[in-house]
Amino acid sequence: MKKIVIIGGGNQAHYTIDIINKEGKYEIVGIIDSEHEIGEDRFGYKIIGRQENLTDLIEKYAIEGGIISVGDNWVRYHIAQQILSRNPDFNFMNALHPSVIIGDNVNVGAGVVAMAGVILNPKAKIGNFAFLATGAQIEHDCVIEDFASVSAGSILGGYVHVKKYAAITLGVTIVDRVSIGENSVIGSGSLVTKSIPSNVLAYGNPAKVMRKREEGERFLK
Repeated sequence: MKKIVIIGGGNQAHYTIDIINKEGKYEIVGIIDSEHEIGEDRFGYKIIGRQENLTDLIEKYAIEGGIISVGDNWVRYHIAQQILSRNPDFNFMNALHPSVIIGDNVNVGAGVVAMAGVILNPKAKIGNFAFLATGAQIEHDCVIEDFASVSAGSILGGYVHVKKYAAITLGVTIVDRVSIGENSVIGSGSLVTKSIPSNVLAYGNPAKVMRKREEGERFLK
């Protein structure tokens, strides 16, 4: 099995490790994290170093790739950029739970994490470093762009377009043929009946724009 490293040692790592172990495709050599002490045990694996030491760690542990286990979209983006700036050929793996259902002609990018019960229906396109949480339902012909996320229990109708860095939070329903703008966040439990512009927070039933969001603004605290 290929040896890989988990990048990020927070709670997201627990889910990602569980998926990888259930897939049985890779051997996890450890976790890279910026906050926890090197040598500390996290979810059954040791913190083996920092992101800036990745080049040396690749040689030391014969690492063949890795997965970013960070929930916030912008943070995930910055980590990916920092890694690729130092290691442009680094291989980002996917972590797709064995229970994920993938329909015909679905396109899944690199660095994608999809948790238990996710459904990807025919002709859906999932961008690089997208995150799909438990039971997210992505209907036919949807597009989820790079570094976007769909949280647990959310349902996207056909031809929905979720743009870069956008976050669909818990239990959201989005009707067919609407788009969610870049860096926008849809609040939990919302019903989205029309397209939402970029760089806003929207929520409600039906969802309405509540305020603007800044580029790079985090949505996970």
